[in-house]
Amino acid sequence: MMDHEISLHPSVHEVEFWKRYRALLRMMAHLESREQMIRALQEETAIPEKTRDDAIGHLKAEHAQNIGAFHDFLVNFSSLALQGLHRVDIRIEISFREDGAPRCHRCTIHVDGRSRDLLVEEGQRLLATLPLTSDDPHPEQSLIRFYESQEQNFDRNSRGELDRCSLEITKEIYPGSGFSAKIRLPAQVFFGSTGETDP
Repeated sequence: MMDHEISLHPSVHEVEFWKRYRALLRMMAHLESREQMIRALQEETAIPEKTRDDAIGHLKAEHAQNIGAFHDFLVNFSSLALQGLHRVDIRIEISFREDGAPRCHRCTIHVDGRSRDLLVEEGQRLLATLPLTSDDPHPEQSLIRFYESQEQNFDRNSRGELDRCSLEITKEIYPGSGFSAKIRLPAQVFFGSTGETDP
């Protein structure tokens, strides 16, 4: 029986890593173009309403499937990075109101110093890994405790690399109580990666 854990030679790993990075960028560009197409159709008035709605519905269904496939690819890409010396981090900008669920406003991936925005939908999905719930009386404190535990695991044990984790929290008093936050952590925190790629 073949062993599912396959170790790549360093040079092969480098080629494969950057090959997947370029594929990741192409997938991101495709998803962004689909979003632009959907928005353009929603604003189009020259097309009959039923025809337009049918086209939008089809595009949205396809787009949702593509976002799911992109997420799976991103998880595997993050796992591959752990096999080498690459750094893949995620930064999420969020807001939280007492009367609602947390919302992602921006999500960025950092790959060895290269930064690219991810779809907000992906950022919203990654929010599920953060301890933010509408019934928590002090969600910002829960977020701080979560961050501090992750910071200890990475920044303090990473041989001098002290820029992989960061957290900024801004309290909001008016017009309603809440806060906004910007949190950056290694990608494996969000994906639960262990360093093994899928077989």
